[in-house]
Amino acid sequence: MSTLQKSEHITYIRMARQRYNEAICRRNADDICAFLTLDYHVVTARGLQSHGIEEQRSRWRAAFEQDSVVVYRRHTKAIRLSEQSGAAQEQGYWTGKYAVGQQIAVAGGVYSAKWLKQASGLWLVQTEVFTTLKFRIM
Repeated sequence: MSTLQKSEHITYIRMARQRYNEAICRRNADDICAFLTLDYHVVTARGLQSHGIEEQRSRWRAAFEQDSVVVYRRHTKAIRLSEQSGAAQEQGYWTGKYAVGQQIAVAGGVYSAKWLKQASGLWLVQTEVFTTLKFRIM
C-alpha cells in the first residue's frame, strides 16, 4: 500500500472524518466535497440517492440555503483496511438536525463509508450509505 503502517492509514481516515464533520458544521459545500471522489455516490437516510461530486456540491449548497439549522455529524466506530486494494470500510453512527416546517427534527442512525486511497496518497470517500434508527420532532 505504501510505507505508512496500516494503523497510520486508519488514523489518517479518522482525522479526515473529523475534518469532514468540521466542514459540515461550517456549512461549506466546497470543503465538504474535498473529501469525496469525483464519482461519489450516497444513499441518504431518507432514501435519496445522488451520484457525482458536483451533484453532491449542489445538494449541500441547497440544503444550507434552505435550512438555517441543518447539520450532520458522523462518529466513527470502526475502520477496516484492505492493503491490497487501497480501500477502507468505515462504520459508525450519525446524528443530525434539520427544519421540518417550523419545528426541528433530530435524527440518527448508522452509516457505512467506502474510502479509496488516491494515487496522491490522499484518502477520499467514494460511497456512503445512511440508515435512520431514531427520529423525533422537537
